[in-house]
Amino acid sequence: MTSTPHQPSEHSEPGAHSAEHSRPAAPDPSLPAEEREAAERAAFRVGGWEEKLSPEEQLEQLASYLDAHHPLPDLTPPWRGGSGDPTEADNYFARLPDRSTHAAMLMLGSGLDHAMPGVAFPGGVTLRDLPGQPACILEPSSPSGRWAVSLHGGGWWRGSGTALDMQWRPEVAGAAEVSGTTIIDVDYPLLPAASLAEILDATSQAIRHARLQGAQSVSLWGADSGAALALLLAEKADSLVLTFPELQSLGALPESAGPIPDLPEPERWPRTLVQIAEHDELTEPPASLPANATVRAYISQHWISTPEVARQRITDVAEFLKED
Repeated sequence: MTSTPHQPSEHSEPGAHSAEHSRPAAPDPSLPAEEREAAERAAFRVGGWEEKLSPEEQLEQLASYLDAHHPLPDLTPPWRGGSGDPTEADNYFARLPDRSTHAAMLMLGSGLDHAMPGVAFPGGVTLRDLPGQPACILEPSSPSGRWAVSLHGGGWWRGSGTALDMQWRPEVAGAAEVSGTTIIDVDYPLLPAASLAEILDATSQAIRHARLQGAQSVSLWGADSGAALALLLAEKADSLVLTFPELQSLGALPESAGPIPDLPEPERWPRTLVQIAEHDELTEPPASLPANATVRAYISQHWISTPEVARQRITDVAEFLKED
């Protein structure tokens, strides 16, 4: 297993600013919520602070701004007492890429590249629906013969709609273009209206379609709960990409989901890339991984990172897909 945390390029100057005052220390997390929020607001300074910020400090500044100005909505699934309406959550994640760019420009300065991967990479990707299936085919400008199936996150009950179109699929398009991989992105049915068996079937149909096209190889790429879905179908894939995997989500599914298969033992996984967020507030890294898994760690929260780190994450997916 190899682990390579990503740092900014030596040629960039992340966090270099010309403000006249030093940046205040981060507020004590043990403070009451109102005092902590007041301290966070006091720390904001449009245009940033005069010293160069470390990658961790860049993430802290960005996350503090986004948390204060665009708080995360309630993500409680309906089977645990949530409203069951994914609209507010999907709209939050749909807007997150643009909000991240805007916040980075304000907090980290204008001298950096603040393009998110969905803007920086897609190039000449073409999109077309997969007839008869809830899926979209993203074909790069120079297809290599490799195929992949991508699976969005969202805790099994959200992640479709605006979040799919504005956050997830632009990143998938970027990975497709950079790698030359044709990717089928599956807008699989969601719980609790669907069963887990129906979700697995929709994904399996996409894999089958790729094989019928004479695919040189087929990879499965899933993010958070989508990573758990990918792993359930690992035996059908030539390789796996697990982005910030939320594998424990399977154990919290409602009875209405139906039978839940066991995840395969690590020694049965195909060639695998595991992407880990070092400041993940949602999930822990998988407890056990194959000895030959490639692990990449990022200075990132589960959903929030600097644009530079987001681009590196998608670049790493693309480079991994090229190896099939």
